[in-house]
Amino acid sequence: MKASEQEALNMERYLSWQELQYRKAPEGLTSAQWWLGLKLHREQARQTIPLCSAKGKAFRYALTQSIHQKLHLIDRKGGNMVMTDAGEIFCDRERDKYLLTSLEEEAIMSSMLEGAVVTRSEAQQIIRDNRLPKDEHERMVMNNYLTMKMILENKDKPLTPAFIQALHRSMVEGTLKNPEKAGAIRGAGDNVYIEDVRTGDIVHMPPAAKEIPERLEALCRFANGEDETGYYIHPVIRAIILHFQLAYDHPFVDGNGRTARALFYWCMLKHGYWLFEFISISREIFHHSRHYYEAFLNTEEDENDLNYFIIHQLQTILNSINSLVEYVQQKKKEKEQFRQKFERGLPAINQRQRQVLLNFIHHPDLHTSVTAHCSTFNVVRQTARTDLSKLEKMGFLYSENISREFIYRPMPGLENLIKKQLQS
Repeated sequence: MKASEQEALNMERYLSWQELQYRKAPEGLTSAQWWLGLKLHREQARQTIPLCSAKGKAFRYALTQSIHQKLHLIDRKGGNMVMTDAGEIFCDRERDKYLLTSLEEEAIMSSMLEGAVVTRSEAQQIIRDNRLPKDEHERMVMNNYLTMKMILENKDKPLTPAFIQALHRSMVEGTLKNPEKAGAIRGAGDNVYIEDVRTGDIVHMPPAAKEIPERLEALCRFANGEDETGYYIHPVIRAIILHFQLAYDHPFVDGNGRTARALFYWCMLKHGYWLFEFISISREIFHHSRHYYEAFLNTEEDENDLNYFIIHQLQTILNSINSLVEYVQQKKKEKEQFRQKFERGLPAINQRQRQVLLNFIHHPDLHTSVTAHCSTFNVVRQTARTDLSKLEKMGFLYSENISREFIYRPMPGLENLIKKQLQS
């Protein structure tokens, strides 16, 4: 095959007509011929799914080498590689703290993507103080946060139209002009469409309201794997399609985008991608929102070709995972630096005492005793008592008498207490 033909049939860049028409066509071809040849080549690789457009035409996608590669990276980075590192970094308390932060981040960025005007610090304070929101913008953030928690609690259950409506109700409660529309499927009188905010042109007209109940049923069958077409659909692809289809159908008067992204999380967690408890895709989408909406439009304008949206979301997911990987690696670096300083510093304590403190840093909910210390380090009771008493006098541990034996626990913020000692 000639180089010009290879370029003409290149599936990896997946250009839309809007992009291709302004590029130099391969030798011997006009832009129109190039586009036609590329379309025919794409057609041969496409497979359909049991979901369709407002006109009843099935959505389709093609598994290109680029998509295979991205899926492999997501499986690898979202699995053992990060799982091992994260397991070393996150003790239960740190895990809960980071999970809270990630849920907050997704709630904040998803709300900002839909127009909420609130600073990150304000939003975090609302959530952590669990106080009543003072306006619609704060309510959007709190609703999003509560909905993300709702997803975590229901990730193992099958998807139903009732659950989708419950997600929407949770997402928009207290933010709609008509409160009765929260969780309610839009009706024939609801004038719902998507317009270009710059030009005012209508860029998407969702399916008719009367079709929505049936379309939600079809969406749930697809989500639950009950309406297969005879070929395997990768769980990440399935989650992305759920995201797209709910946003495309626009079953509610408002809050469709937020609900669609919530469905993506539900599907990822249902299929065992536990790492997505700690990942915010909305942050990536917010910073590249134009490309996000273009991916929607390109799919609809190019004969229901989902590749535009799939490729965009795969890269969004990878960017989000990479952000977590960078965080985990930074935490590992910080812990190693702390360990080295800890080994060199505090000359007043012995190696047994160092090990006790390191163990409490990683497992702050544990406790020890003279008996346990004797067994762990094979020392006599007097030595064990001396070790633990000294750590208590240094302000690192505190003790309490339980059943005639002293139990030693770490002081709150033990790692910070040690850092202060190392700096002094």
